[in-house]
Amino acid sequence: MFQESLGRRVIRRGDLEVWAGQFIEMPLPFGMKYLYCPKGPVGRYPSLYEGEGMGEVFVRIEPAQKPSDRRARQTIDIQPSHTLITDLVRSSEDLLAAMHEKTRYNLRLAERKGVEIELDSSDFDGAWPLFETTGSRGGFRLHDRAYYERLLKALPPPYEGGAWGGCAVAFLAVARFEGKVIAANIMADFAGTRTYLHGASSDEHRNVMAPFVLHWKLIEDAKAKGLAAYDWWGVAPEGAPDSHPWSGITRFKLGWGGERADSPGTFDVVTDPLRYGAYRLARALRRS
Repeated sequence: MFQESLGRRVIRRGDLEVWAGQFIEMPLPFGMKYLYCPKGPVGRYPSLYEGEGMGEVFVRIEPAQKPSDRRARQTIDIQPSHTLITDLVRSSEDLLAAMHEKTRYNLRLAERKGVEIELDSSDFDGAWPLFETTGSRGGFRLHDRAYYERLLKALPPPYEGGAWGGCAVAFLAVARFEGKVIAANIMADFAGTRTYLHGASSDEHRNVMAPFVLHWKLIEDAKAKGLAAYDWWGVAPEGAPDSHPWSGITRFKLGWGGERADSPGTFDVVTDPLRYGAYRLARALRRS
């Protein structure tokens, strides 16, 4: 799987009938480590990990409900805790009607301009400069190129005979104008949901509105494959000011008419308070 391809150990915990989670062993300085459970654990769990310690300083979790464990301390989000979900069970006509008028207009404009879409592209060479441009434009840090290439290689599409298999799928989708890649998305399909993980666009030909038709074709394709939801993967909290760093991308995503879905955030369940305090101090000094 993807995390193992990065050299990380993956551990599964829980009794499956009450709660379960998949934990990734993450390194810390001085030989320390912590466990990270993305978007989990799931289910109902009491005090976490009793008697199951493996020398970790803390366990970082992203549960659906706020944990009752007294050792849990809220920390900065790793995965977004606020998102939008588009219901793909609705008809295409209903989805179009639910969009903001400007979103619908930009989608049709891109179609009229002749933007071409490739939903399962191998052209990462053409797409990667767009991710670099978008990261620079938005002021956020990218993983290195190999990270995304491993993601696409480790989770290949197993689509056969009209239905997706039970494992996760990752793929690159691109939009071309006049033969050149001007927008690209990295998508993931799992458990009936298509998720928009990463997006990028060129500074050139922005007037042809390529990202709009790219998302629409991804939505139509997901519906055709029987997926039930389209997760836009990260928006600003409801009521956030215009100065919020995600305000622009949130306006774009809200234009598609999805429903908000919120989770309580990211928590560290501290299993070694002394070393956790040292870790927090070192992190604060590094960021100062």
